[in-house]
Amino acid sequence: MTQGNCPSCGAPVEFTAGTALVVVCGYCQTVVAKKGLNLEAHGKIGAIVDTDSPLQLNADGRIGRDRYRLVGHLQKDHGAGPWDEWYVEFDDGRTGWLSESEGAFHLMVADGAELGLDLDDMPPGHRFSLRGHRLVVEERGHGRVVAAAGQLPNDVDPTAEGYYVDATGPKGVFVSLDYGTATADPEVYVGRKLKLEELGISPDQLRPRVKKVSLQQARCTNCNGALELRAPDQTKRVACPYCGALLDASQGKLAFLQLLEKPDHAPLLPLGARGKLDGVEWICIGFLVRSCTVEGVRYPWEEYLLFNRARGFTWLMQSNGHWVYLKPVDAGEVAVAQGVAAHLEGKRYRAFQSVTAVTEAVLGEFYWEVQAGEYAQAEEYVAAPYSVNVDTTDNEVTYTLGEYLEPERVREAFNLEEALPERYGIAPSQPNPHSSAPAWKWTGVWAAALLAIFLLVNLRAAKETVLVQNVTLAPDAMSGSPAAMNFSEPFEIRKKGNVRAELASDVNNSWVGVQGDLVNEATGETISFYEEVSYYSGSDSDGSWSEGGRSEEEFLSAVDPGRYVLRTTAVFDGPAQGRSYRVTLVSDTPRGSWFCCAFFLLFIGPLLAFFRSSSFESSRWAESNLGSSSDD
Repeated sequence: MTQGNCPSCGAPVEFTAGTALVVVCGYCQTVVAKKGLNLEAHGKIGAIVDTDSPLQLNADGRIGRDRYRLVGHLQKDHGAGPWDEWYVEFDDGRTGWLSESEGAFHLMVADGAELGLDLDDMPPGHRFSLRGHRLVVEERGHGRVVAAAGQLPNDVDPTAEGYYVDATGPKGVFVSLDYGTATADPEVYVGRKLKLEELGISPDQLRPRVKKVSLQQARCTNCNGALELRAPDQTKRVACPYCGALLDASQGKLAFLQLLEKPDHAPLLPLGARGKLDGVEWICIGFLVRSCTVEGVRYPWEEYLLFNRARGFTWLMQSNGHWVYLKPVDAGEVAVAQGVAAHLEGKRYRAFQSVTAVTEAVLGEFYWEVQAGEYAQAEEYVAAPYSVNVDTTDNEVTYTLGEYLEPERVREAFNLEEALPERYGIAPSQPNPHSSAPAWKWTGVWAAALLAIFLLVNLRAAKETVLVQNVTLAPDAMSGSPAAMNFSEPFEIRKKGNVRAELASDVNNSWVGVQGDLVNEATGETISFYEEVSYYSGSDSDGSWSEGGRSEEEFLSAVDPGRYVLRTTAVFDGPAQGRSYRVTLVSDTPRGSWFCCAFFLLFIGPLLAFFRSSSFESSRWAESNLGSSSDD
């Protein structure tokens, strides 16, 4: 520990952090540096201003077995209000930084410099690998140190502009590249995104959240209209709903920036409306109208900024009566083949569109320096009812996971009295109402059941051959005459069921037909059938040919048990000499035709659903400027 007096004001100062080279005097804000055994004054730095940070100097934290302490505090600004960074010293001697951004915390440990990473080669959305991590650049920015407190690892120059790149990877990995004044290779800091409760800092070491009371009941500096801000601690821009003035709120008071064109209609979700989505109560605090122009046609949509103090910010988007609930995701969690597909948590999203989006109208309050006329490249990847949405500007890229919501669900969530606008057209992530998947699923179930029944019936069937009758016609028999008639010996049919009648004859370039009459000896009831076989063959200039067959079969339905005689009468062409045929009767034989018909009918429904589904998908993807018709 090094102790001494401030060279500027004489107040006591001390170095308790072994890695600290400067300390900020808590009395006069002089930056005091160690110079051997002496202390030197290196100018003054601004005092820390109140922000919404719950952290404070000298707080102790613990993550797993790693204990650390917050020994220094910087506030940086790039013109839109300060953000907080805390210098961290671990018990094992490692150092790092704990930064805050929009309610999230990033604890990072110093990991040396990296050669050859040029700042100009790291635009938002750029993908690269570093220290064993696959990373995506989320933000490339700059800022000056405007205030400081505590102990710090190096000197502080409030006039120098520092450049940085923030990137994320899978499973919350966060990497910050500190380029300093952009004249050297970056220092690498590796860590992860954490929630406040995951920092391992006891509640008694956290400070109460500061409320910007002056902003809660502020008035527009342009028209003096009363403005009730719902998130004053995190609001940076406010758009007055009365006159359209855009106001800066980053310094704890409102300052006029520009006069905006007011939206041509009131928001469907009024500012201040509260609604419950995803198990969380949100309040609507901001409203944007954005649009893109494709082939000379303007396509507008609306975005509603929702806020919850514990969960932060999220969005609802409305276009043509369709609603999408958008939740922020880290860029590093999404793998993207630009213009082809995106992958998130094992799910594939197909590229749908890429457009240049412009912000046209602004109402309410926002956590970033929003302005009318700002442009972003917007991409959408779809796996209905979900979508991955990417917004890219020159300095930042944001990813959101969208979920399509039915309008009635939005209306009920926010207790809206009037009905929302009717939907028209097909939204990119709208679920296909004609999806054939359920139909195919149930068809598979019923087809399996039908097959099981068919197999069971066949297993239980007797399939008993009750008659094999070979008949040779008399040489002088005439076709269809009594001489061509034959009677079988009596035979028994023991079980009621179908009887399969098979006719076979060794015909060659001729035909033979048999009129069969199955006569019940007890009742005299007759069941008749007719079968015919023909076979012809030959050769011509095209080669050998043949047609027809020498056997046929027919089913006699529901023949009762009993004693029967089969009477057959043959019809044929030409002389009877040498002609013969055989008739075989098999009782209790299930017919396969009913199974085939039922099986075919089962597929009519899913096929119709498939065609309707395909038509819906074709209409959806006809609006895409990147993808093509997708599979159902």
